[in-house]
Formats: sequence, structure tokens, C-alpha cells
Amino acid sequence: MRFLKVSIGNDISEFQKKLKETKAMAMIKHPFGRYQIIDRELCRRDWVKTKELKEIIEDELSISVSEKTINNDINDMRYDSLLGYYAPIGDDKIHKAYYYKDPTYTIKAFGLRDNDINALMFYAKTINQYKEYEVFKDFSNAIEKILDAVNIRKGISNKEQARTVVQTEITPKLTGSELIPLLVEAVDNKKIIEFEYKKFDDAESKIVKLEPYLLKEDRHRWYIIGKKKKYSQPTTTYALDRIINIRILDEKFVPIKFDFEEYYKYSFGITVIEEAPVQIILSFTPFQGNYLKTLKIHHSQQTLIDNEKEFRISVFVKPSWEFYEKILGYGNTVKVISPQSVYDEMKEKIKNMSDNYS
Repeated sequence: MRFLKVSIGNDISEFQKKLKETKAMAMIKHPFGRYQIIDRELCRRDWVKTKELKEIIEDELSISVSEKTINNDINDMRYDSLLGYYAPIGDDKIHKAYYYKDPTYTIKAFGLRDNDINALMFYAKTINQYKEYEVFKDFSNAIEKILDAVNIRKGISNKEQARTVVQTEITPKLTGSELIPLLVEAVDNKKIIEFEYKKFDDAESKIVKLEPYLLKEDRHRWYIIGKKKKYSQPTTTYALDRIINIRILDEKFVPIKFDFEEYYKYSFGITVIEEAPVQIILSFTPFQGNYLKTLKIHHSQQTLIDNEKEFRISVFVKPSWEFYEKILGYGNTVKVISPQSVYDEMKEKIKNMSDNYS
């Protein structure tokens, strides 16, 4: 019994020693946790005392910390070149406390390399064009918060200044974009949707029941691609701006296997005509060719001739109306060489255009 009592006493003593060592190690291992708390409190208050910081840190990190350690942390945040914060922390003589001389400063802007920040800035400005779409709002808000911190580090005090550096295309919000979250939910949960659909050339709308498979964007318009019950392939396409009174049904469906990447491989937009793809030869002026070298009109584009007289390419596509619209947009800088069917179709369209001005 005596032996047991001594043994327990030794065990307790050893435990207390280990606990003390653990707390000491925890205090050493938590500098960045302390920095984050100090930064947060300096951001949210006009000033804060060392004693208050000690209480908050001990409560949130479950460690013991001295006021001396906190004062050392603040000096590290001010002057440590390895940290690189160079935090503008001032001494409030009246309250015997610390404060940020720059109320917009935060260490949260650090930890990113210049290349990371530049990439983030570009991405943020790019996604900005989709900020009105409900489904992207969470992403946009998150990016904006990061940019607020990044702008401080980059010395950009307002977004107008940043916007002059990177300006993306502004896309108007289209009717139907508010349906995206609901459609994503239906696709994800494999549930049938029902809606009214009215084509531009139809007098009345029709009721459609659809197994939704894919949301696709083309030239700033959104489409839902799916399968109607009477059809075997999910190739029915509906524009979101023409959908009304949509609802998700309780009825679930089993998706069929379909390769959308392959399906749209030879398309020139959202339209996929029921024809085999063909090789189309196009001849451009050398000047126009400079643009086509840096931005291909289709992923299948191959250069055939590139000299001072002509820039000739081939594309392997299904020539839908989007294709002809694209080529017509190049005006007199392009000519269809082959096949004859595409040449004839282009010639007919140009004649019809000319007739409009006769």
C-alpha cells in the first residue's frame, strides 16, 4: 500500500512536469496564432492593452502566455524581416495600449507572392463580370474580401485604381440567370424539372418535362441540355432566358451515359447540326492572320499557308449558323476556299446581305 502511494505521487509529479512542458511548447508553437489574434483585435478596436490581449489569447488558444511574450510578438510584427509584416503598430501613451496607425492595415494581406497576387487580381476582375449571377455570388464575395487585403499590400487604396490596370468585358445580366442555382440543384440531385418554354418564333409556350444533364454557356447566354422522356439522347437544348415557371419535381431519373465533350467537339457554338464534320479551308489577309495566330477561331485550326500574300487555315467543324455568323464577321478579309457546299452557302448569304442595300 505504501509502495502504491509513492508510485502515484511520482506519477502525478511526472504528469505535472509533462503538462508544464507541453504548455511551454504550446506557447512557443503558437506565435502565428497569437499574431492573428493581435492583428484581429487591433483591426476591430481603436486601441487594445497588453493585458486584454493576454486574456483573449489564453482563452482562444488554451495556453498560458506572459505579457512580455505579447510585447515581443508585437515587436516581431513591427520589425522582424523574416515575417515581413512591418506592421504600423503605434503606442497609445494615454491609454498605455497599442493601435494601428493605418486603420486599413492587416497582416491577412500577407502570405501571397507577387505572382500569386497578380493572378488573383486578374481572376477577380475576370469573375467580376459574373457577379450578378446568384450562383457566383459566394465566389465573388470571397474574392472581394481577399482583394480588400491584397489592395492594401499592393498600395491600391481603391478599386477604381485597380480597375484601370485590368478591365474585363462587361456582360449584361440576362433574364434566366437566376435559374442557375435551381438547375444546378436539379442536375446534382438527378431530379426531373418541369417548365414552360416559349421560342421566339412561337405564339404560345409549351410545357416541358426534362432530365437535366448539363448547364452550358455560349456567347454570354446560358442553356440547359437534357433528355425528354420520349427521346433516347440528351440533346435537347433550352435557353434559360426563355424558360418560365420552372419547378423541380420529386421524380428522380437515372442518367444515361453521354460524352458531352465529344458531342460539342466539332460544334461552333451551342448548335450541333445532324451532319458529319467537314474540313473547311479559309483564306485570310496576312494582316487578319496576325490575330488568328494568337486567337484561333476553333481548336481544330491548322495553318496551311502563311506568307506576305495570304494566311490560309483549315478547321474541322460542323458548319452551323454560328459558323457562318463568325466568318461573315471578318468581312472582306476572308474567303471560303472549300468545300463547295460551304462556299455556295457563304456566297448566298453575302448576296442576301447585298440585296438589303440595293
